[in-house]
Amino acid sequence: MPVPPDYPLDVAFVTTLSGHEIGRMPRPPRMSEQPEPHSPTRLQVCSQMWFDPILQRFARRFPHVRLHYRTRLESFVASENGVSAKVVEIESSQRGHIEADYIVGCDGANSMVRRSLSIGLDGKTLGHPVHLYFRAPNLLEMCGRKPTTFFITVDRGGVWSNVRVIDPVNAMWRLMVLDAGSALDAEAVDREAYLRRAVGRPLKVEWLGTSVWTRRSVVSQRYAKGRVFLAGDAVHQLSPTGALGMNTGIGDAVDLGWKLAAVLAGWGDTDLLSSYEIERRPIGMRNVGMATEFYRDHQKWDDDLAFIEDDSAVGAEVRRRMGEALVRDIGRMFRTIGLQIGYRYENSPICIPDGTPPYPDDPEIFVPSARPGSRAPHVWLSENRSIFDLYGRGFVLLRLGADAPDGSRLETAAAQRRVPLKTVTVTDREAIQLYEKQLVLVRPDGHVAWRGDTTPLDAATVIDRVRGAQRPSGFHTLGIPSGTTTSANGTTRTSGDVRLESEKRSRADIEQTSPNDRSRPPKRT
Repeated sequence: MPVPPDYPLDVAFVTTLSGHEIGRMPRPPRMSEQPEPHSPTRLQVCSQMWFDPILQRFARRFPHVRLHYRTRLESFVASENGVSAKVVEIESSQRGHIEADYIVGCDGANSMVRRSLSIGLDGKTLGHPVHLYFRAPNLLEMCGRKPTTFFITVDRGGVWSNVRVIDPVNAMWRLMVLDAGSALDAEAVDREAYLRRAVGRPLKVEWLGTSVWTRRSVVSQRYAKGRVFLAGDAVHQLSPTGALGMNTGIGDAVDLGWKLAAVLAGWGDTDLLSSYEIERRPIGMRNVGMATEFYRDHQKWDDDLAFIEDDSAVGAEVRRRMGEALVRDIGRMFRTIGLQIGYRYENSPICIPDGTPPYPDDPEIFVPSARPGSRAPHVWLSENRSIFDLYGRGFVLLRLGADAPDGSRLETAAAQRRVPLKTVTVTDREAIQLYEKQLVLVRPDGHVAWRGDTTPLDAATVIDRVRGAQRPSGFHTLGIPSGTTTSANGTTRTSGDVRLESEKRSRADIEQTSPNDRSRPPKRT
């Protein structure tokens, strides 16, 4: 990790790096940071230049994964039966042909896949930032600053830039100019002028790179069309304020990944893939909206700016007052735990509501909940073992408490449909309190699909619903005729809109305690 474990992750508001400090948000270094109650992991700081190789090494561990760099997708044709794509190796000009069941366009903001499908973007352009990368040994010592990860500069022109350390050991920094104008190109950027304004003094540095890009606030009108899916920046482009971009894209990949795997394995049905857009697009809109709001917080500072750099009593009072406001308002983009992991899939066709009301969606506060559609809460089951370690390979049926109802009906229904499901009895008191119900069905992505205090008589319908073979009333698939579903064995049947029995009658009428003899769970596939 390029950031040393003892390096503070503080955020500071300054007039310049060598000028006045207006406010500070202390953030402890990794070595002294403790995991928060909602997760077994801690905050990590890792630039993309190091994260990409880490991800690459991880991907290469899988025997079925092949990585083709310097290879361009030129065209593709999607039909009811699959996708045919033409690719070319850029250096050799060698052309290739790939046949696949599905294609996922993770090809960025200017997605060729999205444009080929004539899918538009809803939203607007916010500005044209510039990134300036440089190496400056002893920068903080020359400016009289203590180690800090992120500086936000505020001068008479307002909040105009930030300076972030990329690699403290090798003295690599990045200066971001929030908006340099739309007519600018990399060759025309006056790097020295921007650096002098940010640092507050002339500084000789080693320039490493310059990039001009477009800050957007947009969401794709669709996330899928037939056998073609979109994910990441191809479907949502958001301001980096709040650091939501990669997390939102990874959320897309996790949601779509397990659903594609289920369909290819034969137990996932057509409505499972249709649920991808229904679940993820609202999250994209939510995160894009909040990132835009965080960016707007940078633009509202104009009162008393004429005095903010003055070495006077008036200047000191302006800095004190503005410092408190900056930490409160712009500081929101660093307090986003509710945004990062508090999203839930409301109105998902593959989650079964239990009638409990939604909790407030507060960007700064994460409320752990096992309400269907929510991220299953973290609990330590033993030293170095999180309940999260149970999830990720198939469905998990949690029996909360030694006397929790038998889950054999759900196990049998899953086995008949080749749905991977294992039952785990958890007696941890904190888990019982957080999960609230005695039976909780958790999806492969760690979100809750169903919960209840007794085993439902219509267990087969529950399993069909969560695997995308049983749609709730009023739900229609995307690009798939309403009234048609495909069973796990590949046969097609006409079904009309079906509503889960537990949604039509009262819970007392349909939830019964199942027999005491508990069958063994099937092996995971």
